[in-house]
Parts: sequence; C-alpha cells; structure tokens
Amino acid sequence: MELFQRIDINLIALVVLGTIRKLADIRLEKNDSINRYYIKIVEIIMLQLIFETTSCVINRRMELWLIPISYLLHIALFCTGVILTFHAYMLIYKLIIPNQSFSRNIKIILQIPMFICILLVLLSPIYHFIYYIDSNNVYHRGNYFIIYVTVTYFYILLILILVILYRRNLGESEFSLFLIFGSFPILGGIIQSIFYGTLLMWSSTAFALVVLYSYLQQRMVHLDYLTGVWSRGSFEFYIKNRLLQKDIDKIGVIYCDIDGLKGINDNYGHLEGDAAIKGVTQIIKNVIRKTDIIVRMGGDEFIVVLECEDSQILTVTLERIEKAFEQYNVASDKRYKLSCSFGSDILNSNFKDIEQFLHHVDSLMYANKKSKRERNS
Repeated sequence: MELFQRIDINLIALVVLGTIRKLADIRLEKNDSINRYYIKIVEIIMLQLIFETTSCVINRRMELWLIPISYLLHIALFCTGVILTFHAYMLIYKLIIPNQSFSRNIKIILQIPMFICILLVLLSPIYHFIYYIDSNNVYHRGNYFIIYVTVTYFYILLILILVILYRRNLGESEFSLFLIFGSFPILGGIIQSIFYGTLLMWSSTAFALVVLYSYLQQRMVHLDYLTGVWSRGSFEFYIKNRLLQKDIDKIGVIYCDIDGLKGINDNYGHLEGDAAIKGVTQIIKNVIRKTDIIVRMGGDEFIVVLECEDSQILTVTLERIEKAFEQYNVASDKRYKLSCSFGSDILNSNFKDIEQFLHHVDSLMYANKKSKRERNS
C-alpha cells in the first residue's frame, strides 16, 4: 500500500497524458512543427513516468538480476529528463518567438550542459557521479547529483526568463499560462528534492503539459471539419500573434480557388464535391514544405502561407502544385479533372493591413481564373 501511495500520482499523470496524447493526435494539426514538438515532449514525459514508476517498484528488492535493470532504468530516467527540459525550453521559444531561430553555434552552446549531464549519468554506474545502486538494490544520490539538478532547472529557468522578457509580446492569458508551465516543474522538483522519495517532478511537468495543450487548442482555434487543415479562425489567430510580435516580414501567400466545383456538385452530387475539396487539399499538402500552412478560407477557397525571402519561392511552390495537379489528373479514374486558379504575392509595407493584402492576392487569383476561361472559350 505504501508503494502504491508513492507511485499513484505518476499513474494518474500517465493516464492523463495518454488521454492528451490521443486528443492531440485527433485535434491538433500534425503538419504544424510546434504541435509535433509538443507531441514528442508528451511522449518523452510518458516514458519518464514509466521509468520512474518502474524504478520505484523494483527499488529495495533483493534479487541480484534486478540491479542491472535498475541501473538501466535510471540511466534512461536521468538522460531523458535533461533532454526533456532542454526541448521544453525550445518549444516555448518557438511559441513565443516563432520566426527567430538560434544560430548553430548558439544551439550547440545551449546543449553543452545537457551533454555534460548525459555523460555523467552514463558514467554513474562506475563512478557514482549522479546516483548509484547498492548491493541491496537501493537507489542513492551521488556526490554530483546537484550538477544534474542545476542543469535540469537551468533550462526551466530559461523558460521563465524568456516568458518574462517577452511579456509585452504576449496576451495576459498567454503570459499566465506560460508562467504556470515553467513554474509547475520547479515547484514539483523543489518538493521532491526536499522530501526525498516523493515523486512530483515529472508528474507536475505532465500536468503543466495538460495546461499547455489548452493553449495549443486555442492557438489552432479549430481545424476545418472537412479537410483537417487550418480553418479561417486558426489563420486569423496566427496572424494576430504575428502582428503582436511585429513579425510579418517574409510572409508569402498563395490564394487558391478550385476550378469548376459547382459543375462537379451539379453533375456528380455534393458528396463528390466534398471529395474533390479533400482531394485538392491533399494534393497541395503533399507538395508544400512542412513549415508551410494551408488554410481553408471557406467553400472552395484556400490559401497557402509560406515563409519566403523572395518571390522565387512562391514561383517554385506554384510550379510544384500545378505539376502535382497534372500528375493527379493523369492517374485519376475520376470523370472530371481537378485544378485551381492561383494568385500569389509577398506581404510588404505597401499594404496597410492583412485584409488589404488578402484582397490583393484574391484579385490576382480571379484574374488568373478569368484568363483561363477566356483561353477555354
């Protein structure tokens, strides 16, 4: 019973995170790099909870064959722990400063403490740096355990510093949420360090991830029910945050309108029309970059949002999309062909707001559609 009381918080956290992982798979857009990052962190925490819980279950059991297993579990526990806090910092960095990445050298410097910790952990079975298991299969902290704790909390403190430094770029609710995300693991870890034997560090981090999930859902607003891409509300939320951060340079947009959708609906039915919309979405998703975003603006209209330095990226992307439609139509057994009309440009200071810019690329798209009709008439 005493053992269960020690691990029950981990078991609860594991069930909660398992549910969140399933919901994230269904409700979050997996083409979004931040959502993929979040899902990976959830999976790492779940592994952490399993490692920690299992190590507690076998701790103090006298069977000799359990000692090497205990060592392996603690190696996995400590290595994934410091990796986790580093990636948690990277995730929050991406959320708060989405279009500013670290240079290669800065990223290497940031990872040096993590690699030192991992090395100390790997050497601990021999030199007892971070921990050791005695002949009775009892876990003990090593003489340099404080180094591991310091590095682990270093990355969490970086999260709090980042949140405070960029407070002006965040809404009040976002600031509070990120502050909670950084504070939960610290409080849990402090309690676990003071009251040796309690398990709160990773379970509190798990509950912090539950809080962060609510933000990611808000960030996405809703996915389009038919296609699974971003809805217009998601796009507006995204642009609002980019504007708050004064980060609207290098945004390119391709406005897409499906050709002849009304004819498909009239001749083959609305179910086939829905299939055509989903088909168009999939064709575009298959050729754009993972960092690009596709949004259903409504009906048969979509936009692709790209990070691009110049119009060459827009041109290349459009060529790839048009070629993909040609290849699809050659291989398709449908009685109709799928195609789109396009308008594209890069957002710049000549446009007073995003609405004027979208109207501009929309006009370019309609000009493209008109020229197609004239050629085919």
